[in-house]
Amino acid sequence: MKMNKTRFLRDDSARVPFVVIGIFLVILSTLISLNLTRMDIKMAKTMSANIEISAPDQALAYAKADLKRALNYAAMEALKKLGETPVINPDNTSQYYNGTNGDPYKFNMNWARAMTNSTFDEYMQSNYMYDTFTYGGYSVNVEHTDSWEKITITPIRTKLNRSIRPPLFEPGINGNGYETYWKVFIPVRIHLNDLDMKSELLSENAIVETLITSRYPLLHDLTEEYEIRVNGTNAVMTETTAFAMAYTWGRGYMQYGKHTPLNIVNNTHLSLILNGALLLDQGFVFNSIDPMSLVEYANETAYTILGKKKKYEDVMLDNNSIKVDPKEDAYNSTGDPENASKESQKGKYDFNTTVITDYLNNDSNPGGSIVSKKIRVVIPQVYSTIFATGVARQTTEYPGSHDGYEESDSIEEWGEPDSMTQTGTIAKDSYVPGNLYGETWELTWTRNHVWRHTYWIIVSCGAGCTMQVPQYNYMTVVDSRTDRVAITLKAVENSNTNIALDFAGKPLASKNDLLGTYVPNNVTYGYGLTLLNGVDYIDPNLEPAYLQYRDFFDSNKISNLKNMGLNGDTDKKSFTVDEPAWVSEESQYAVDDITERMKNDIHLDPDINYENYPVPSDLINAAQDDLIEKITIRETGYVNKPDYFSGKYNSASAKVISVIREWYVDQVKYQIREKFSEGSKRIDDEIKKNFSEPDKVKQANRDAAKFLSRGFKLPLAVSMRAYHVDENGNIYEPGKLQAWNESVTLLINQEPNYLDAEMAYGEEQLFTLKLRNINLLTGTGVHILPTFEPWIATFNAWSIDVEGEFMKFEVQDVDNEVHPDPIFGHEAQVYVREAKFGVIDTITELPLGDNLPIKFNFTTGTFIAVPPGKIEGVGDKDWIIIEETTGFKVKK
Repeated sequence: MKMNKTRFLRDDSARVPFVVIGIFLVILSTLISLNLTRMDIKMAKTMSANIEISAPDQALAYAKADLKRALNYAAMEALKKLGETPVINPDNTSQYYNGTNGDPYKFNMNWARAMTNSTFDEYMQSNYMYDTFTYGGYSVNVEHTDSWEKITITPIRTKLNRSIRPPLFEPGINGNGYETYWKVFIPVRIHLNDLDMKSELLSENAIVETLITSRYPLLHDLTEEYEIRVNGTNAVMTETTAFAMAYTWGRGYMQYGKHTPLNIVNNTHLSLILNGALLLDQGFVFNSIDPMSLVEYANETAYTILGKKKKYEDVMLDNNSIKVDPKEDAYNSTGDPENASKESQKGKYDFNTTVITDYLNNDSNPGGSIVSKKIRVVIPQVYSTIFATGVARQTTEYPGSHDGYEESDSIEEWGEPDSMTQTGTIAKDSYVPGNLYGETWELTWTRNHVWRHTYWIIVSCGAGCTMQVPQYNYMTVVDSRTDRVAITLKAVENSNTNIALDFAGKPLASKNDLLGTYVPNNVTYGYGLTLLNGVDYIDPNLEPAYLQYRDFFDSNKISNLKNMGLNGDTDKKSFTVDEPAWVSEESQYAVDDITERMKNDIHLDPDINYENYPVPSDLINAAQDDLIEKITIRETGYVNKPDYFSGKYNSASAKVISVIREWYVDQVKYQIREKFSEGSKRIDDEIKKNFSEPDKVKQANRDAAKFLSRGFKLPLAVSMRAYHVDENGNIYEPGKLQAWNESVTLLINQEPNYLDAEMAYGEEQLFTLKLRNINLLTGTGVHILPTFEPWIATFNAWSIDVEGEFMKFEVQDVDNEVHPDPIFGHEAQVYVREAKFGVIDTITELPLGDNLPIKFNFTTGTFIAVPPGKIEGVGDKDWIIIEETTGFKVKK
């Protein structure tokens, strides 16, 4: 027998009879119960001990302390029940429904008040009636309140300092803190009796109040917050979008570069993504996740991406958390992570000016390129001029002497001049309008001018009649005239250009600003990136026009001089000179020079990429602004006006080239703004057309980018710190009486551990996850061609519909195990959400309503923009446009 005892004690096979285990548990529970009773008595004495207090006062003090303790235990028992079976859908016939308007929070508080009242009443009847509670010859009897509705509860709030915090949607950040504890108040009437005298010494109303040392309110608030965050446009939608974006990019750019994988977004990966997002947000809210879910997620990740299961012991924690890298998972999911990573980097392609400069210089268009057309517009404007003949005439007339002859009778025409004498030349003006050539002349004329003198004579007009009759004397004299005339060949205007600068929103207009306008000029062009030495030319400027008009001027000079009535400008003529062929060539070379410089100089800021701007329309807008800004900074150098202009343009060709340079730089900026804006609008239009809430989906993508930039960690029971706050949510400063803080460590238990979209769960065969993804723009996407050209990018989008539920979601307060347990000593407060219909009131045994599981649904989407050039674009090449999991196909 001795040997048998030794073997029993040393047996390591773990096959211990259940009877032995039962004996140990009974002994253990007895010891724990005795210890708890001693602790309660000791606590009551500690709360009221004072050697100078008289026996009646001491009896009363012990009783009040005991009442506080009893009230706490009664309330904790109520919160324990409440946490295990909260009512989420209250029965409106229940007595606890009154005044709640169906608010589960108020309903459950009422139920907690009722359960507390019931348990406390039982304790009162057993311990505070019929002089049951005695001390030193005195008894204390307590009349308990007749209604639970007289019990009041006030919350005590804290703010949690989490070690794991998201970049956005930080839990609890906008409120006044979480309800962490409840303080309960119950009215009673206390009677103090002298047992020896059999008389009542005191009868008074009192309020028994105590802090309920269960953190049920905190678990409730955190779970409710999590339920809000998993639904609609909120944290989990954004976190899901972050995971999905990483997959869309990692697989999409790989497909664009290497033609694999065929499918970019699929529900197998979305299941993994959604589970990751749910766990991620658990970590943000609770600083903890379900440990089994953590293992299952790691296992499913390995199986889905790499095709192999991961052993539990291979799941490695770092500071009680596991790191998740969606981008790495996306690369691995392609089967060629190295190339997937490289292609994703290529996806951060350099939006530059090339797409615009190629558009402006595309000679295959009818009539030639936009640039060549503009050159053909500018040249005739620059190589144009207007001439006129200016005649300034000073006339002096000398009439012949005709004294005594007062009436002009007849005048001959002046006729041809008697003499024409050139008296000088006029200096050329240095400005325009001005004289290019001029002469002074003196011309004389004479003419006969007949004058007459009238006198009167009296003649008979019949018997007794006379009358006066006029008589005339005539005199012929010679008048003379002298004209002093300045006749000039006038340059009225030249090189009148008016070219619209579309980006600047003003015209590039000037005239009369050429040096040596009407004489040839030696010029050199061609300096640039492609030529080391320039090419010499002779620019005729506007000399051909001048020579042509000079012939005209000379041929009409005499007639204009003789034209005695001509005093002013005449013979105005416009000329457009045929420019040398090399002018348009050099203008194009100048454009090519700028194009090449832009190609070398203008590169997109590396931070402007799909990771920082996940909405392609945002990306294009940012690229537009960045490119325009960079061109503007270098614009003076690109235009290079001092090479062509120094107060005036060096020549006509210099003006053509300079104007074209200035226009071209402005036009590149304008076309970037116009085409990129149109491209951005086209993308936004596609998003608006395909999403019911496009702005929310776009914002989810923007927010998701911030999550991806931070990296993800899934924590396991990482402690938080709770700090007491006032009614405004302000943490009490250290040193103040109300200032306290404590540790909070939670554990999560969710069922199922992994929400599987293709496998029904439990006896009910419910699908805990339903997924639908739609490749909205088919397998090629949409080519972004604002006006048929230029081709800016190719865009595609996926919508992702999510529905799901946790069969059970339980939060455990693992570092505050306050509920006594006869076997294990204490157990943690829990808060459980699950489908439990017909929760029964332990007091009335009537149904209260239902506990309901946490359900969630939302719609999000992901986008991708790839470089132009490939007709096949990017998208799900298996041409399964709508992919649904089984749960979506089951009729409800």
